[in-house]
Amino acid sequence: MLEHLSKLIRYRGLLWVLALGELKARHRQTVLGIFWALAQPVAMMLVFTVVFSVFVRVPVEDMPYALFAYTGLVSWLFFANLVSAGVTSVVVNMNLVTKAGFPREVIPLSKVITIGVDFLIGLALLAVLLPVYGIPCTWALLALPALVVLQIMFATGLVLLGSAIYVLQRDLGSLLPLGLQIWMFLSPVVYPVSLIPGPYRSLYLLNPMAAIVEAYRSVILLGTVPSLASMAPTIAVACGVFAAGYAYFKSVELKFADVM
Repeated sequence: MLEHLSKLIRYRGLLWVLALGELKARHRQTVLGIFWALAQPVAMMLVFTVVFSVFVRVPVEDMPYALFAYTGLVSWLFFANLVSAGVTSVVVNMNLVTKAGFPREVIPLSKVITIGVDFLIGLALLAVLLPVYGIPCTWALLALPALVVLQIMFATGLVLLGSAIYVLQRDLGSLLPLGLQIWMFLSPVVYPVSLIPGPYRSLYLLNPMAAIVEAYRSVILLGTVPSLASMAPTIAVACGVFAAGYAYFKSVELKFADVM
């Protein structure tokens, strides 16, 4: 893996070219440009706020539900959009795979940058909303980059694994949207972990995204850093998924051109 990573570093220029090319293409000839990145989380926040704070009141620890939902949605959409775009990326760019020699993982990894830009825009709006709702900035925010790295590692492992499988078996493309939708409702995106019955809560938090979303809220909204012990299972899973995804991708990489 160290050899593959060192080779990937040599091709970092191509990684940036692919990412910047997609960003320019996505926002070319649009009125709002990069601000379209806010449309999805803001629209979903408004819908869930009406449903769960007006029609059905969900207890969210004395914090505004809109802010509670937006924090969960921004972190979840970063994960879901990255996995959705990354899994299909190799097939979509198969013309590059069959005509050029370079580490093929550059293609799905470029999605980390493009979707990451949307995530940063979402976080910028969150930074504006915090003082509006009277949420103070605390030293706990220094832990935010570590959470982002952890989430990227977990999502990237799934992207590398899924993109390789999708080249060989296209059924994954049909299963992925349903799987992500179910996964979202099995994670505390629009409801608090406190609603999960106590006997099942430890099992529930073995879902890495449940722990990550909860950690974002803890750091950003509550000003507390999750203990290393509570995050240890998620860290272990993220590292394991990244290593397994990268290893599998490289093991079948040479088959990509033959399949197409």
